[in-house]
Amino acid sequence: MMLRTVSLFILCGVCFYGSALKAQVPQVSLSAAFPEPEADGWDKVVLLPNGNTCYLHFDKSKGIQSSLYNAARELTVSDVITGRQWDTRNMNDTEIDGVYAINGQVVIFLQQLIKYKPTLFRIVIDGTSGHLQQEDKIGELPTVLHREAFALNNLASHDFYVAKDPASGYYAVAFFAGGELQRKENAKERIQVMHFSPEHQLVNQAWYSLPDSSALPYCSYLDMAVQGKENVYLCTVGFNTKRSGPQAQSQVIVSVLKAGQTEFQHQPLAYTANFGNAYASLQWVAATKRLQLLLVAAEDAKAKPDERRCYLNYLDNNGQLQQQNVLPLDKLANYNGLPQMLTVQPDGSAIVQLEQMQQFTQGKNVYNMQHTNLGDIGICSISAGGQADSGYVIPKMQVANGAFEPLYLQRQHRGTWMFRNRVAALNTTPYLSFDHIRTNHGDYTLFNDYLQALDRGGTFEARKPLRYLTEANTICYRYQKGQAERLFLFGSPQTDKAYYCMLGAADRNVKENSYATILVTRTGDDRKACIAWISF
Repeated sequence: MMLRTVSLFILCGVCFYGSALKAQVPQVSLSAAFPEPEADGWDKVVLLPNGNTCYLHFDKSKGIQSSLYNAARELTVSDVITGRQWDTRNMNDTEIDGVYAINGQVVIFLQQLIKYKPTLFRIVIDGTSGHLQQEDKIGELPTVLHREAFALNNLASHDFYVAKDPASGYYAVAFFAGGELQRKENAKERIQVMHFSPEHQLVNQAWYSLPDSSALPYCSYLDMAVQGKENVYLCTVGFNTKRSGPQAQSQVIVSVLKAGQTEFQHQPLAYTANFGNAYASLQWVAATKRLQLLLVAAEDAKAKPDERRCYLNYLDNNGQLQQQNVLPLDKLANYNGLPQMLTVQPDGSAIVQLEQMQQFTQGKNVYNMQHTNLGDIGICSISAGGQADSGYVIPKMQVANGAFEPLYLQRQHRGTWMFRNRVAALNTTPYLSFDHIRTNHGDYTLFNDYLQALDRGGTFEARKPLRYLTEANTICYRYQKGQAERLFLFGSPQTDKAYYCMLGAADRNVKENSYATILVTRTGDDRKACIAWISF
């Protein structure tokens, strides 16, 4: 497979920092300013089909603060949503399993640990009034007080997962009960999938179990996709904890639950025997009427993280493998990044967004010992036929608190979050990594960077990575026809003034090339935030 690359490292600075390209300039509109969001919470912006924008701030003790802006970018409603069945004061034991615009509403899937049992709630906010419309308990899992089942770097999942069909609004919720099997436990009733309509009505429900559950008794969740009211697709790694015997110890499996049926059909991927440390992006492509599965995994469980390989699989609506390619990402300008997101285009082509990630341990604080170097960005285009036909690299240097894993951006775009970092001052995660938008008139890549060393005449080697928000500025790179240009969307940074975005809170409308995020403006020691709408 040929891979045409364009290297955009700092050595090609003339291309980046030279004369401006003759292209459309993004248009920015801002809301009225409000205080910078507290670092110990979480924030999400949701674009609604009626032109409204909902801004959510998940406070550590006060609940969900909801603000609704109309199409004129005016604040019309502010509300505070407190739990009827969940505890607003227990956010350290809370995670968000998805935030979506469904049926003109803002739908939040909130999971909380109640008496050691993970419990999932669906919170629905009216997209017109901005107020709470309903709150439902979807279900609960067995206690988390159990021994883990683990093999070949595969962990038996014990969690809830949510996936939504972007075309129809149908969605599915998966219940995974992990841990070691107990003597009296029914192995065929540990995993369940519920299929819902956009009106939140249950349309199908089934237990998930493999035909020979004794061979692969444990499952690690990889991803899930929904095809309207017709099908729910589930990708897992089935594995056992036995280290001997003729059978494979693990295998990746794609399964489908069809409308009107109560049992899954399973299709093991034969080439994935004994795979470990796996991550996946599974999507239904309406243009080609088939599934697209990006699989990141290690053939050898003892392999290092940067030795994982990337496989692009195409499957029919029964989960049967039709085509499989190994992506030669190591040939992308000698680039060694890992996939962060797979974006399928309307014509069936796709964009693989990559990022260099290197984990390390530093410090003595138990809540802040793990860190990740987030390096250069890679953008690779994949044709509808599965061929990697172009690629380019954008230089970036960041250090994040915590361990980042492949396909982190995919989970972020779906609105997932965990309140794990108990050191509020170190919670820079929503500001790190990057975001990418493809339009008919070019690609736009946004990230926060430390600019001073480079802009004062320093070399690339002399730059230091972005680690603290006091040093951040948002950069937008526009790439078009082999050329790139650096843009400052909100104004050029100055010694005492900077602009940086909470990219982890962003939302987009692909059809309209619109994007919304939270912008923080720093003037001296003063910081103010606002919602920024960008039209590319």
